[in-house]
Amino acid sequence: MDAKADRSMPILVLIATEFEISPSLEARWLADLPAVRQTEISRWPDRKARHRSLIGSRLLLLSLRRFGYAEACLATLRHSPSSRPTLDLPLEFSLSHGDGRVVSAVSRTGPIGVDVEAVENLSAQAFGYFLNENERAWAGHDPRRFYSIWTRKEAVAKAAGRGLADVRSVDTGGAEQGAEFAGKHWQTVALPVGMHYVAHLACPMDRQLRDCLAIEQLSRHALEHGEFSVDSGETPDSRRPIRPFLH
Repeated sequence: MDAKADRSMPILVLIATEFEISPSLEARWLADLPAVRQTEISRWPDRKARHRSLIGSRLLLLSLRRFGYAEACLATLRHSPSSRPTLDLPLEFSLSHGDGRVVSAVSRTGPIGVDVEAVENLSAQAFGYFLNENERAWAGHDPRRFYSIWTRKEAVAKAAGRGLADVRSVDTGGAEQGAEFAGKHWQTVALPVGMHYVAHLACPMDRQLRDCLAIEQLSRHALEHGEFSVDSGETPDSRRPIRPFLH
């Protein structure tokens, strides 16, 4: 681990806008992944799906570099069809992508979960199986409220190491923040992903999430060139709130 690692930042969230990757860049980013994962992604016929996954992996790599780990740290990345991806490192991470946004969250202080969704014309009534009575009442016919509930539910399920089947059991209580799941209280924070998206970060209640959280938006240039320059033009050491996406 690099001695220059940023030890003052327990949780780092990186946000990027989805873009089309050139064939040469796709090959280069694939080469950073374990051979099994390279083969798996290469077989996907959907180019956009490949690019989303690679952008997520790149955000994760840049986060690990920020924490002081070497380029080869993704060699231990494992994906299982029945559980969340893992790394042989003393940290937790979570990845998510909506139609146009990709988000990575890395934590050195315990479980973390993140979910981002593009806002569509959906309401709580369309997903009654996954939402309880209080959640359906709070969301009503407002799509953004529905996605606020959904992203909090999925983020909590990810932080708890569970899957989509457990989303129904996460109870947000029909409120703006927080959730109950598996006998525990979970805190959630909304992420600045733009007016057409909703995203939330979730972790247990044993730490003050807002006090140990850094959120940064990376530009396409930063991702393509491996540079840690944020969309707002500020340096990576900035802890001031980043400007929101304008599209």
